[in-house]
Amino acid sequence: MSIIKSIAIAFSMYSRIPMPTFQWEDREYRHAISFLPLIGAVVALIVAAAGLLEGLPVFVMTAILALIPLVITGGFHLDGFMDVMDAKSSFSDKEKSLEIMKDPHIGAFAVIGLLKLSLVWLGALYLVVHNWNAGRQDYGIYCYAAAFIAVRALCGLWSILLPKAKPDGMLARETGQADTADIMILLTQYTFAEALWAFIDVISCIGCGVALFAFSTYYWFMCKKRFGGVTGDTAGYFVVVAEVVALVVLAVVGVVVRY
Repeated sequence: MSIIKSIAIAFSMYSRIPMPTFQWEDREYRHAISFLPLIGAVVALIVAAAGLLEGLPVFVMTAILALIPLVITGGFHLDGFMDVMDAKSSFSDKEKSLEIMKDPHIGAFAVIGLLKLSLVWLGALYLVVHNWNAGRQDYGIYCYAAAFIAVRALCGLWSILLPKAKPDGMLARETGQADTADIMILLTQYTFAEALWAFIDVISCIGCGVALFAFSTYYWFMCKKRFGGVTGDTAGYFVVVAEVVALVVLAVVGVVVRY
């Protein structure tokens, strides 16, 4: 019963999917981040189902596939991404950067960063859908779906394992009591996503795996240098950017390798 409550808490925190209302207890709350990839699994299933639609123009299918994660999560992770973009672009010290991320207002750099990210996301997704329709990459949308699981599993792992910028921050409260079981749950879910990628297409699996490892390395050094550790906002930044990284890899594989 405790696990079911932890899953419900995860869906309540990280998605817009309605969940039963009940009193959250510490022992259930502390495991919520372990089930973050399950939200990615829901997104993946709906994306894969949308891929079965036939006859739609490429742009329309691209818009549908881009909207699915936004509708399910309510843009939860984009908020963190925009906060981080504001803080990074300020070139301030760690303390000032953390204050900027805490500010509920958005700045010009957040908007510019979101615009650039959206263009890359839509451009790469358009290529994946185009190759899908043309029969050159008939696995592309399924690999795109698997990315939502893999990225959230990595986000959960780094959120637990990496030092926190703020000991009393939201992320520290969410992961402060996480234990080996939580790490194993997240590793299992990431392994499942990689196995799914490999089953669908080995080249895409290798490419996305290498790209996500490289981005994870950058993410850690960036957080350590700019903020002194990871926060809830940087976790959102990781999810959003890592999804785009995986999508760009899939687009490149479809254009370069599969032609």
